[in-house]
This record gives sequence, C-alpha cells and structure tokens, in this order.
Amino acid sequence: MAEYQPFKIDGVAIPTPHEYGYSEEDLSSERTGRTLDGVMHKDVVAVKDTYPCVWKKLSWEDTALIMNAVHGKTQVMFTHIDPKFPNKFITKKFYIGKRDCKLRGLKLDKQWGDINLTFIEI
Repeated sequence: MAEYQPFKIDGVAIPTPHEYGYSEEDLSSERTGRTLDGVMHKDVVAVKDTYPCVWKKLSWEDTALIMNAVHGKTQVMFTHIDPKFPNKFITKKFYIGKRDCKLRGLKLDKQWGDINLTFIEI
C-alpha cells in the first residue's frame, strides 16, 4: 500500500482530486505516416503523460490554493501518482492547458466545484 503523501504543485500540498485520470501519447516525427502500400511507419520521438484532475466541492480557500498554484505559470512541478509506478508518488514537470471552475451557489458559505485542470508532461 502506498504511503500517504499529498498531491502537490511546486511543493505545496493541494487537496486530493475527486477524479484523477491518466493517458499517454506518442509524439511522432514528421516522417511518420502511411506509404502507398498502406503500411504505417511510425517514428516515435517521445512518449508524454497527461493527468486530467477534477475537484467536485471545495472551500473558497482550497479553490484559491489550487488556482493560484497554476495561475500565470508556463510550467509546474506536479507530485502525483502514476499507474506505472505502484505504491509511490512521483514528481515531474508539466504545463497546464485550460483551467476552469464553477461556483456552486451564491450563499455566504460559497463552495467551488467542477474545477478542471489537465497536467500535460513537458
């Protein structure tokens, strides 16, 4: 069993995402493609990981913590779990695509939710 360690952005602990996923993508060179006989020729130059994260209900303070951790940054160090490395957290460099969140009601005890960040490996 993995020892508990929080998810982190640039060394700062953040709430654990409610939904967390993983995908992997090959980056191919311009020489990749099919020849006239239909055979695929693939020249992989790198494999990059992507981690979509969703937080459902957070306090305004936790929302600000996450959103400010990525605001205006071209890259971050993200500490997270990876299906390829059982029972441990890893830290790698990522950029963030679109950042969005929604306010869940306009009461004094405002909660934010549906915060979506996708960490894309540099």
